Amino acid sequence: MLFYGMIGGRNRCGGAKLDTSVKRSSLSIILHMLRRAKRHGLSYAGVSAMAVAASLLPVGWAEAMRLLFDAAYALDSGALQTAAIWFGAVFAAEVTIVTAQAFLMQRLSNNTTLDLQRDVLNNLFVMRLAKFSGWHTGDKLQRLNQSAVSAQTGMNQKLPELVQNVLSIVFLFAYLTILTWELMAGAIVAALLIPLLSNWLSKPIRTNQERTNENQAVTDAALLDQLQGAEVARSYGLRPHFNKRWEAAWEATRKRWLRTDVLRSVMNASVGAGFSLGQAYVLGMGAWMVTQGTLGIGAIAAFILSYERIVFPLAYLANTWAAVQDSLAHAGRVLELAEEPARAAPSSSHATMNHAPDLPERADIQLENVAFQYGGMPVLQQFTATFRHGRTTAVVGPSGSGKSTLLKLLLGLYPPDSGSIRYGNVELNPNNWRAWRETAAYLPQNAAMLDATVAENIRIGKLNASDEEVREAALLANAHSFIETLPDGYNHRLGEGGGRLSGGQQQRLALARAYVRNPRILLLDEPTSALDAANEALMQESLRSIMRDRTVIVVAHRLSTVRDADCILYVEDGRVVEAGTHGELMSLQGRYAALVQAGDWADAAEGGLA
Repeated sequence: MLFYGMIGGRNRCGGAKLDTSVKRSSLSIILHMLRRAKRHGLSYAGVSAMAVAASLLPVGWAEAMRLLFDAAYALDSGALQTAAIWFGAVFAAEVTIVTAQAFLMQRLSNNTTLDLQRDVLNNLFVMRLAKFSGWHTGDKLQRLNQSAVSAQTGMNQKLPELVQNVLSIVFLFAYLTILTWELMAGAIVAALLIPLLSNWLSKPIRTNQERTNENQAVTDAALLDQLQGAEVARSYGLRPHFNKRWEAAWEATRKRWLRTDVLRSVMNASVGAGFSLGQAYVLGMGAWMVTQGTLGIGAIAAFILSYERIVFPLAYLANTWAAVQDSLAHAGRVLELAEEPARAAPSSSHATMNHAPDLPERADIQLENVAFQYGGMPVLQQFTATFRHGRTTAVVGPSGSGKSTLLKLLLGLYPPDSGSIRYGNVELNPNNWRAWRETAAYLPQNAAMLDATVAENIRIGKLNASDEEVREAALLANAHSFIETLPDGYNHRLGEGGGRLSGGQQQRLALARAYVRNPRILLLDEPTSALDAANEALMQESLRSIMRDRTVIVVAHRLSTVRDADCILYVEDGRVVEAGTHGELMSLQGRYAALVQAGDWADAAEGGLA
């Protein structure tokens, strides 16, 4: 079954006897988000065109007001008709532009949010498990939901509004300067105080918002822990501890929110002061110019209306920029998930995806000098083995010796730091891991159950399995009898995490999931360790059936399972130190024999050591 160059001689085994998110600038995040959404370029062009058109509307209203007041002052009915036409045209344009703009923005936000969330989900499935496990589930959910939505709302609504406000200011500035540069020169001095104050306050607002997001993620994580650990909290009397932990996280978040609100209030107050100062100048200076005959009544009316329309965009510019900063903070968080490097990308040294060698139908699995570290700690070291086709290999050893990690490497969930894994003459790498997994089934200690029907959970093993195939798999896994007792049979929903089933029932469904896949290779990670005697007996009966004529690698805790294996590996400190059959290893009187003789097995009390 396996080859190890550690022990002299030959045996039946076929071998010898023995984090942090990267800080980015606002411009960098904006450009990055736009590049990711380039497939929506036409929609962005439409939103941009509407923003430009909307920014011209204040000039249209100002000119209509000037024509109206000049016509009324001159008692000119023809000019009044012209002014009325101007008002009608501007009104119709505004209704059309605002309606189209709202529709385009919302559609773009929905589409890009869906794309971003899809990208994040896809990357979560391929990123390194060590990194994936480093984020709390609550943090990942917060980034996927709240941060993704906020990021795209800022990009597709707040940012266009910001551009529109800037253009409105530019166009109105030019128009009012043509009307009367004297008023414009004085008014703009007061008005410029607004963006200066806004720019000064925007950086602390963004920094504080980033910390608020981080605190919110901690709060969500604490709440999720409290919900998921409700049973543990009750049984150990830990509810006050969980509540205190959540309340502390919530209080830190509340303080951050309060600080952000204070900063925004200061910004709004500064905007109001700048507006009032400029308005006083316009009214006073404008009235004096009218009395001197240097400014027409229509011009002063247009200026008063337009001054509000130039200052309000400036005022709103402050709020919009703060909202954009908020969205960019969210964008940075979601990009960290969307762009975390995958486990291992196909390299130029590997065959391309389209030309990857086909996997053989029947072959041995060979590991050569495989090394792997997790969190900087070595787990497997120079691990060399050959798993023979159609044979059962049991992997035993002390806790933490790398047994379960070995199975995850064989599934391609972790890439080895060095060494190679081969199936026959084909090296397994990122180009063929997917095809390789289609030949294997993995049964862990606690199989994940979806909040779906019984049939849908079994079909995870084979999505296109027929009803007959699902039923046959359930029969072989000794699951059909209890499924028939459920209220809706195979259409019965399992609830979150399969909570409506017992642990033994969940494991039998997981075994049916493996059956329906009809795998060539079966990887078992102590699948009966958490079961009672009755459920384990049913599982063992089913396992013997599915293991027949397949390549099986089982991490075992039962001596009965180990003793019947074609080959046994004793793993310690990430290395194989003994290999052989039960009889061969007992004769060796090494570590395996010591383990058996010490009775350190789950079925020792049942006479399994005899």
